[in-house]
Amino acid sequence: MYQDQDFHVFDDQTLPGRLGKIQQYIDPKFTATVTDLAPVFAKLSMPIYAHISQHRRRTKNPPTDTWVAFSTSKRGYKMLPHIEIGFWDDRFFIWLAVLQEAKERQMLLSQLKEDLVLQLPAGFECGGDHTDKNCGVPLTRENYQALMATQTQRHAEWQVGRNFLRGDEFFTLTAAEQTQVIRDVVMALLPVYDQLIRL
Repeated sequence: MYQDQDFHVFDDQTLPGRLGKIQQYIDPKFTATVTDLAPVFAKLSMPIYAHISQHRRRTKNPPTDTWVAFSTSKRGYKMLPHIEIGFWDDRFFIWLAVLQEAKERQMLLSQLKEDLVLQLPAGFECGGDHTDKNCGVPLTRENYQALMATQTQRHAEWQVGRNFLRGDEFFTLTAAEQTQVIRDVVMALLPVYDQLIRL
């Protein structure tokens, strides 16, 4: 499954080279993860669709990250609460995200129960900028309330999830063990995600 060598796709500094390596080495793994998570997402109240990043708008700079997103729409995900799984050059991440483009973001998040979020397991993080790989901080009540305080801002974002830094034992696990870790993280996020898509 996901291995330390996957990070080497980001060593290629050219747009066509990096895109080619992402499509060759990482996208098939995302496709496998989509299949693995289908029974998990089937527990939700509505169908979930996968969107593997195509990076079509890029014409010059190679992508700094790549991902697969899961949302309630066939057409897209940025305007909806979604779960995103992907790579930066130094980490593998699993985020439940509500981006600045999301419809009625402030209303959605204001109705989300704080205790539902704070019961997520140890090791989870929260953050406010999906374009900053270092935005995550430990998911404590203090940090979460600080994140929520920013949500009145026009360009605010909201994320909770986990990061596995390069070198983490996650990358030494068997495919079955990795699949279970990913499944466990997504399962932990499901009650929060379910509330967001029901609001």
